[in-house]
Amino acid sequence: MRTLKLILGIGCLLVAPLSAILGVLALLDLYRIEPLRALSIAFFSAILATGLIYAGGLLIARRNLPISRSARIRLLLYFSGFGILAAVGLPNFIKSRSTCCGNACINNLRQIDGAAQQFALEKGKTNGEAINYPEDLTPYIKLNSNGKIPPCPNGGVYSIKKVGDSPTCSLSNIVVPVHVLP
Repeated sequence: MRTLKLILGIGCLLVAPLSAILGVLALLDLYRIEPLRALSIAFFSAILATGLIYAGGLLIARRNLPISRSARIRLLLYFSGFGILAAVGLPNFIKSRSTCCGNACINNLRQIDGAAQQFALEKGKTNGEAINYPEDLTPYIKLNSNGKIPPCPNGGVYSIKKVGDSPTCSLSNIVVPVHVLP
């Protein structure tokens, strides 16, 4: 029992900074999520970090003494608060990440489509003529730091065959949200 209390106490003290970091990241991410949600996440993660530090210190300091009933209730509340915060925050984080990757892919497809139209206009190509992707479009699109056309964030491969066709991503209907031009 003493070893378990020590392990739980150390675990609490190690998880507490992660909770505080989550709150700081929520505040720094104000421009992408609603301000009220960011402030509430920051507030609850600060409370949770404080509780975990308290619980960890209590468990480590009293590992040789029995824990009173009220202290056990407080520990239960802190751990359940952490579980609720993780249960609410994790799915939202995963959903926002996939939505962000989908939007980035669609923006890349828009840039490729615009570059293809500009290439066709400048070279006098008509609908149905072949495009040598990516060589033909590289001068007409903003390249990334590696000097290449930005890739799909989820690892898909872009392609465009002819003038007038919409560019496609190899993950177009495999992932949610779909990587297709609207």
